[in-house]
Amino acid sequence: MHPPTVTDNRIRSHEIGEAAMGCLRDSPYKVFAGVSCQCDHGVLFLRGQLSSFHHKQIAQEAVARVSGVAQVVNEIEVD
Repeated sequence: MHPPTVTDNRIRSHEIGEAAMGCLRDSPYKVFAGVSCQCDHGVLFLRGQLSSFHHKQIAQEAVARVSGVAQVVNEIEVD
């Protein structure tokens, strides 16, 4: 078995980000449509705007359960 390459890590990070986006998209909270997810080596970044801290927290908790996410950095702004 060979060690993971940069390309392997990018593909895996992309897959994790896509899975997190799917998690938010499938949520009953339609306000998550404007939230983006980007993963870098297991660290998932949430970005966008929501109208409440409650929704911000729910989004963070939802994506934290995605396989491969080691940490969530929640950069969502509340207006």
